[in-house]
Amino acid sequence: MRDALRTLCVLAVFCGAALRLAPEGGVKRVMQVLISALLLGELLSGLLSLPTDLALDTARLRENENRLLQTAADSRERMNRLVIEEELRTYIQNKAAGLGVSLTAVELSLRWETDGLWLPDSITLRGTGDESAVSRLLGELGAELGIERGKLKWDGDDGN
Repeated sequence: MRDALRTLCVLAVFCGAALRLAPEGGVKRVMQVLISALLLGELLSGLLSLPTDLALDTARLRENENRLLQTAADSRERMNRLVIEEELRTYIQNKAAGLGVSLTAVELSLRWETDGLWLPDSITLRGTGDESAVSRLLGELGAELGIERGKLKWDGDDGN
C-alpha cells in the first residue's frame, strides 16, 4: 500500500510540473484530461491491490500471533515445571528434617502427564541419617507422591 501511495505522489508531482510547463490553450486541456486519467488509473490500481496486501499482512500477523502464543505456552510450561520442582524439593526437605534426616541434595525427575500436570517420576536423595529414618522417609515419599520404590534412591554422604 505504501508503494502505491508513494508512486501516486511522485506521479502527481511530475504531472503538476508538466501542467505548469504546458502552453495555454488546447494542449493544456488535453494534458489535463490525460493527467486526470493517469492519476485515476494509478489510484484505482492501488485500491485494487489493497485486498491482496491486506490478506498478506493479515496472514503475517496471524503467523506472528501463533508464534508468540506458542512461545508463551512453552514459557508457562517451563515455569510450571520449575515451580513444581521447587515446591517438591521444599516438601521433601521439610519431611526429611521432620524425620531427622539431613539432606545435602535432592535430584528430581518429572514426567508430563496427559492431564497437563508435571508429576514426580524418580527421586534421588543425598545426605546423612539413621537407616530406619531414611527407610521411613523413602516409604512415605513413595506413598504420598505415587513413586514406585525402585525409583526412590538414597545415596548417603557416608557411603551408604
